[in-house]
Amino acid sequence: MITLNKLTKRFGDHTLFDGLDLQIEQGEIVVVIGPSGTGKSTLLRCINFLETADAGQVTIDGITVDSAYAKAKDVLALRRKTGFVFQHYALFAHLTARENIAEG
Repeated sequence: MITLNKLTKRFGDHTLFDGLDLQIEQGEIVVVIGPSGTGKSTLLRCINFLETADAGQVTIDGITVDSAYAKAKDVLALRRKTGFVFQHYALFAHLTARENIAEG
């Protein structure tokens, strides 16, 4: 399960999300849709702490990390529960998505 609690991310005066709450159950499929620049990739990066949110907590499979007090060991434990593949980022064009993940 993935739970986001009061997740907030701003770049200067631009707020991407403010107090976002979301719960995704195991096996549930979620699609994030929106125009360019609305924070879709940033949200995914914040879930895995590739980008640090300004406030809020992320819980994955029982491991909770608060963005305001994130410790390296806690972030590492959380990252061990996740995997991300970003479009057009170091992927092999001749491989399928599954093969690219297995290669990494």
